[in-house]
Amino acid sequence: MKKTLIKLLIPLTALLVSSCQLMPSNKGGSRTNPTTGEDSTGDSSGDTSKGGTSTTTGQSGTSSSSNKSSSGTSSTSAGPTDIYPTAISIPSSKTLDVGGSFTLSVTYTPSNTTVRNVTWSTSKSSVATVSNGKVTAVGAGSAVITAKAKNASGQDISSTCNVTVNDSSSITKTHLSYTYDDYMANNYYTLDNCPLSGSPKLLIIPIWFSDSTDFILESKKETIRSDIQKAYLGTNSETGWRSVKTFYEEESQGTMTLTGVVTDWYNVGISYKSYANKSSGQSATTSLVTAASNAYFGKSGSDPRSSFDTNNDGYLDGVMLIYAAPDFRSLGNESYQNLWAYCNWVLQSASVSNPIPNVFFWASYDFMYSSSKSYTQTGKTSYGHGDTSHCNVDAHTFIHEMGHVLGLEDYYDYSDANYEAAGGFSMQDYNVGGHDPYSVMAYGWADPYIPTKTMSITINPFQSSHDIILLANHTVDSVFDEYMLLELYTPTGLNQFDSQYQYSGAYPLGPSTPGIRLWHIDARLVSYTTYDWSTNPNDGGVMHAMTNTYNNDNDNGHVSPLGEEYYDYNILQLIRNDTSETYHTTAVLSSSDLFKQGNSYSQATYSSQFVDGTKMNNGSALGWSFSVTSLSSTSATIKVTKS
Repeated sequence: MKKTLIKLLIPLTALLVSSCQLMPSNKGGSRTNPTTGEDSTGDSSGDTSKGGTSTTTGQSGTSSSSNKSSSGTSSTSAGPTDIYPTAISIPSSKTLDVGGSFTLSVTYTPSNTTVRNVTWSTSKSSVATVSNGKVTAVGAGSAVITAKAKNASGQDISSTCNVTVNDSSSITKTHLSYTYDDYMANNYYTLDNCPLSGSPKLLIIPIWFSDSTDFILESKKETIRSDIQKAYLGTNSETGWRSVKTFYEEESQGTMTLTGVVTDWYNVGISYKSYANKSSGQSATTSLVTAASNAYFGKSGSDPRSSFDTNNDGYLDGVMLIYAAPDFRSLGNESYQNLWAYCNWVLQSASVSNPIPNVFFWASYDFMYSSSKSYTQTGKTSYGHGDTSHCNVDAHTFIHEMGHVLGLEDYYDYSDANYEAAGGFSMQDYNVGGHDPYSVMAYGWADPYIPTKTMSITINPFQSSHDIILLANHTVDSVFDEYMLLELYTPTGLNQFDSQYQYSGAYPLGPSTPGIRLWHIDARLVSYTTYDWSTNPNDGGVMHAMTNTYNNDNDNGHVSPLGEEYYDYNILQLIRNDTSETYHTTAVLSSSDLFKQGNSYSQATYSSQFVDGTKMNNGSALGWSFSVTSLSSTSATIKVTKS
């Protein structure tokens, strides 16, 4: 990639609609847009119990042991003069580093016990294992080691040791500078986004046309409005999965809690066909955003405009228009392409004293339903572009579009090449699963571990912890930079539903097994103020240098603003665990793409997935490799090695 001063190509109008453009026809559906205890024998003693019989001497004398299982069993044979233990004890606690080991000694009561059959077990083998009393630290965390024996009556007696394992090299998370709040506020265009923290307030307006009764019975209007309320602001039990509110509350880990008002139906008084044409319909829709908003605020008793501008930037936090007509694909009419789901901006100057609309969302009611559910809810027609086969109200498309309202771009390929750079399974790609770790980090909701030397790092599932490892060949202090990210993918949390049920029977199904998902991120910016590369959105006039669209066929307008020689470079690319894969792939994420225990990575080995081979896009090698030393559904320990 060129690193010299760049000459920028300004896409004038195509990028204004940054979300939910028409999905490639073969995709289907609505894909629209991180106490040391006593130990009498000491640490790291040699293990002589590989098999057969060994002798160990401790406080309690000498015992003969035989390795019976993976947990280990120490035993002496019973005889006519057997003396069984009435109690046993081992040290109550122990702390050690990953890779360390120690041997637990058993104290028997009475001390002249002759029957010394002890079985060992661990509560968490991903943290510590045990064999014949020898404990080996595998990964950071806590585990309970249990020694168990029998008394003369055959009853179990036991003792436990609480083991704490620390990473041998301590590392804490680093908070990176800037979020999409900064990016949108300093964008080349007059854009804004819904605030990423606090309690943003959405204005959600159902739109009724003069001929909406062709699709929805008049008596069912309140049913549809109620479902819009549930899809946006409802509980998990009301939707059967997530609403827009509960999805983002969970993903932000409470940093952002959406609020809002679903208004009465706004009757435009004309046919839906007046909004159907791609060009004239889009212009009419933009005007409708302002008209419908003004109508709401003009009503007596309505909430003040200022309550919908929670960050006081002069713009309403977000206006959502849900219209009472099917989308163009459900209608089977290619000339009605504005009847789709997309995010756009009014592009007016802000007014702090009288906040006005800017970012808005436009979508059909039919994205909430499968066809059979649509007929039940509308009482008249079966137009459905959602999937309610396993839920009550489908909010997937609304959640994806909210990702745009919050600032993100699409991660699918708008070109006819239909490459799958991001692998499909993430909310801003095929609108399934949770968001990828870059997006969550760029929202300001996750902080990465950034190692500076060779070490082992234990991470928990991204869905519950937002743990991420960031590797780079330079100092990274901005989220808008180039680097690699590692997460522990699990089919849990926001991934669970779409890993269990295949959305619309055609979208990517999330892997059912855990593994390390590896990402190459190039979120660097270009500034129309400095006419150079940037990692600081405050440079002004910024846009992302890279996108996930590979060419500008059909004038789709979603390619890199730097021109054709940059079309192969992606903002977000999934690096698959396949040395034969390339950066031009049409395959979606599968379990085999994840790095499992025992797998390792170096850029040289996986060079075919990088445009510049053994170099990152910035022209230098990554300088890091890693190996997965342990992995389970609850944690993974990764050894990162600095070249």
